[in-house]
Amino acid sequence: MDKRKAANKRVKDRLFSALIEFAGYKDWSKITVSELIEKSGVARASFYRNFKSVEDLIDYGIQHMAQRYHEGKTYQDEDFHSREAMLYKFRFYQENAPIVLAFHHAKMSVTLLDIITDCEIDAYGDMPANSISKYELYYFSGAFYNMMLCWLENGTKETPEAMAEEFLRITEDKKCPNPA
Repeated sequence: MDKRKAANKRVKDRLFSALIEFAGYKDWSKITVSELIEKSGVARASFYRNFKSVEDLIDYGIQHMAQRYHEGKTYQDEDFHSREAMLYKFRFYQENAPIVLAFHHAKMSVTLLDIITDCEIDAYGDMPANSISKYELYYFSGAFYNMMLCWLENGTKETPEAMAEEFLRITEDKKCPNPA
């Protein structure tokens, strides 16, 4: 990475870190560029060289997290319900707990759920609109999101291994036989 790109990435990351610091005590929709540049120590021109708005900064954080998720995957896409895939997911979100909880506390839960759902769609493939099977993807994403969020909010007392096993146990117990 050349020096200019590296410097821009540092600016973006400092601004996103400042945004995360506001989580829990200020709604992100009410955060101003002035507050972000003051907290991050970044010049106003640097902000606008990289982003058009606070929403663009939020989108940067989303895209950056999704990219890291995909780059670190250790499982094959077709095995997205496997033990290895579930373990990876719980480990990834544990490592990124401050960001996940920041999105949640900033009332951006729908955005976070969309990220998780998009990761599942990327891994498994989107279902045709007329396929009833498409609902499994959304069920799985929502169930995982809620379980993962509860675990993070409770301080990750259980190991990622225990959480992966429990998630797989629950989803296996809930499977219905296919209608004939």
